[in-house]
Amino acid sequence: MPPTSPVADPNAPSLELLTTKSMLYAAGVNHGVNPYLVMGLAWWESGWNEAAVSSAGAIGIMQVMPAAAESDGPVLLHRQVNLTDPQDNIDMGTAILAANLDRYHNDLAKALVAYYAGGAAVTDWADLRPDERHYAWGVYLLAVAFRDGKGPV
Repeated sequence: MPPTSPVADPNAPSLELLTTKSMLYAAGVNHGVNPYLVMGLAWWESGWNEAAVSSAGAIGIMQVMPAAAESDGPVLLHRQVNLTDPQDNIDMGTAILAANLDRYHNDLAKALVAYYAGGAAVTDWADLRPDERHYAWGVYLLAVAFRDGKGPV
C-alpha cells in the first residue's frame, strides 16, 4: 500500500506565526523576561502584526515608538534598531519591558503601565485610569493563556 500524504491541519498556525512566536520566546529568554509575558504583550499590542502602525506612530509587533527606539536602542541594546525589522522590533520592545520591570522592582502592573502610557503614568493600582488597568490585566491574562497553551495562536 502506498504511503499516504500528511493532511495539513487547516487550524494550525502559519509558519510566519510560529516564527514570530519563536522570536518572542527567544527575546524573553535573552532579556530575562517571562517569554509568555512578551508574547502576551506583543499580541495585545499588534496581534503579532509586523506591519502594524498605531495612530500615535508606534511601529511593528511590539508597537515601539520611533523616538523610544532612537533613544533606548543605544542604551539598552548598544546599537541602533530598525523597527520595521521584526527581530529588531521584538528585541527593542522586550528590552524596554525588561528595563521597566527592573525600574519598578518587578511590579508587573507598573512595568506594563509604563510600556503602555510612559513612566509619568505609573502610580498605585488604585489611582490608575481604567484603560491602564484594562491594559495591564489584558496583557497578564494573555501571558497566562500563552503559558497554558491556550493563547490566540
